[in-house]
Amino acid sequence: MEKDEKHLIKLRDCFTAGYTFPQYCIDNGIKKPLFVTEGKFLTFAWEVYVQFCYDKRMMAKFSVLDLPTDKINLTARAVTTALSYKNFSEINPEEFDAIILLTLHSVKVTNKLIPLDKLLKGFVSKAYAEIPILNFLQRHPGVKVFCTILPNRLSYYKDGVEFAQSLTPRHVVEKSIRESGGVAVPTPLDRFGYTNEEVVEMSKLKRRVKVNLDGTTSVEDNNHPLIRIVNGKRLTAYQPENYRNKIYFLGPCHYIGTYAPYDKTIESYLQKMLNEHNFPYRVENEGQHYWGRYQDVFYNMEKLNPVPGDIIFIYINNLISPNLPALNLRDAFDPPLNYKEFFYDNGHFNELGYKVLAERFFNILTENNFFRDVEFNYHMPPPCITDTVYRHNSSRAAENLSSTRSWKPTKKFCARKKFQSARWS
Repeated sequence: MEKDEKHLIKLRDCFTAGYTFPQYCIDNGIKKPLFVTEGKFLTFAWEVYVQFCYDKRMMAKFSVLDLPTDKINLTARAVTTALSYKNFSEINPEEFDAIILLTLHSVKVTNKLIPLDKLLKGFVSKAYAEIPILNFLQRHPGVKVFCTILPNRLSYYKDGVEFAQSLTPRHVVEKSIRESGGVAVPTPLDRFGYTNEEVVEMSKLKRRVKVNLDGTTSVEDNNHPLIRIVNGKRLTAYQPENYRNKIYFLGPCHYIGTYAPYDKTIESYLQKMLNEHNFPYRVENEGQHYWGRYQDVFYNMEKLNPVPGDIIFIYINNLISPNLPALNLRDAFDPPLNYKEFFYDNGHFNELGYKVLAERFFNILTENNFFRDVEFNYHMPPPCITDTVYRHNSSRAAENLSSTRSWKPTKKFCARKKFQSARWS
């Protein structure tokens, strides 16, 4: 399947998520759009045309690169009029305020051009980040949700590409272990003292995810001492029995903690730090979705039962939206740290990387008395988001709040804050 075909399939997925081209044009201030495609994608162009026919807030024009000017009617009973299109050579681009490509082929237009790659990114961000999160927040006032940006690509760093080429790909490592006949082979996790068998077990986490009929995903239970998956999700170490609120992590490999034991994931490291400083929060590892299946995150988010004051961190391949708050941790491994210490391979962290990321989350969460101020104002809030009104209207929140101590900064916390202020400044 060609790349542009894959892009159009993803765009069609966004339609099912509730985001359409008329709304895209309105959101981006486009009043006179021209859609440019190829003959083999005319069926997709028809779908776009029908969206405008039914939306009725604006109309669009269509052009085909490799067909003469013509029209088509794909409606059996003429529910909509025929789609008329022109060959692009007959088009005057100056008549339009945006040229939107539904193909990867380029056209000779210096401005007003919206390439397919850029178009898809905007659609995916809206359909699989902003819309579901804002809808979720309307149903759960007082819950804080953050998209997160992680330093998961070695190409971000100077000499990172060269370093990535020096690493042994994970599938090669696993294949070498399988074919070794029981003879130990070197792996990137030897430095942490793990056996070949343990490396294989930790690398299987991604393959243990299964898709359920309701669209959610879960992880197969596993009682291996390094894995610890119970009731479809990976355990977090050091969880307190009494707590006021929860912190959820939703996402793929980075949040489920691939290539690390269950007690050395981001969640477990963060939970340990929260306990040390008497923060009454319980961290939950909800990581499990397939990479690239953005919708899995939000199906799983709908399973949660958060209360006001709970916090949700979402990672979906660094996908963000300008209308949602985001935490940018991309510089977590920047100097004076050595980024090479924190990667298992190109795109995946080891347990040291998870520890540094947990420290950054802790640092962010403890700035400006974040935990003592339940209120959080989105810079572009959806309707009805009022943290103060719904702050403790949940029986679970009231019960947990009554069983925890008021937070007071410890000497260790104050010392840590001074150290981190110097470290990250």
